[in-house]
Amino acid sequence: MISFIAAIFLDILFGEPKPFFHPVVWCGTLTNFIDKKLKHNILNGVLLVSIVLIFSQLLVYFVNILPLIFSIILSIFFIKSSFSISSLYEHVKKCDTDDIKKLKHSVSMIVSRDTSSLKKEELYSAAIETLAENFVDGVVSPFFYYLLFGLNGIIFQRFSNTMDAMIGYHNEKYEKFGKFAARLDDVLNYIPARLSIFFFFLFNPKGVLNSVKKYGGIKLNGTWSMAAMAGLLNIKLEKKGFYSINPNKNFPNRLDLKKALTYYIFISLIIILMEVLLLCTTLKMLNMEEMFHFRGLIFQYL
Repeated sequence: MISFIAAIFLDILFGEPKPFFHPVVWCGTLTNFIDKKLKHNILNGVLLVSIVLIFSQLLVYFVNILPLIFSIILSIFFIKSSFSISSLYEHVKKCDTDDIKKLKHSVSMIVSRDTSSLKKEELYSAAIETLAENFVDGVVSPFFYYLLFGLNGIIFQRFSNTMDAMIGYHNEKYEKFGKFAARLDDVLNYIPARLSIFFFFLFNPKGVLNSVKKYGGIKLNGTWSMAAMAGLLNIKLEKKGFYSINPNKNFPNRLDLKKALTYYIFISLIIILMEVLLLCTTLKMLNMEEMFHFRGLIFQYL
């Protein structure tokens, strides 16, 4: 509980840790090393994922066996490294510009598509799509698994998501080798992707519901939050050749991007408050169970 709150403050005050001290960077380094050593087939893809995830849990085990003060400090550090509220905001905020050259460069840093031929409204769309999709990967999903499984859960989810980002591609090189990493990330994000809709729904119930019902299922997970964001802002989001959400609406402009960032901050704050309340409730319930167990022992010996 203390570790979680401290991690939130660290994220607000300092943002992302330096790469050398970042567990996600360690995950990426290990994944890249194994990637170069193994032949690219399905079984070796499973082996890579298994090795990296075992490593993630060994890190947590190491944290847990340390003296309490060091364990708390490292827990704060690991939790902070496993979500990306400030980092995602800062990257998308750089797209808040009318300068087409700067806009193309900033968007190219957060999407895989070629931005050189995109129009300004398509660039704003790409930025908002990234904000909405990574809201699940970087906020909802980590907090969901921390609530369920503590440090083990949030590290497991973050390492899984990192592997998917590195090798979970539909191309000749990674189609087989990265399949298990991609499917695991799909499974882990299945519930969080759908839970994310609720937070957009709070601000525009009708718009979000209509958009999600029509377009949320275009992709297994990725388009649920995008459809919710599009419905919230009453805009069109499109990646040509892949999906078009609310095709009868207008593409977003710069003001829509500003609105998306504002909603992102408000929704993230709501999620943090809910997480803290749920953690407090869980701790209270556990303490009550311990109290009743202790009373039972007393009566047993009376």
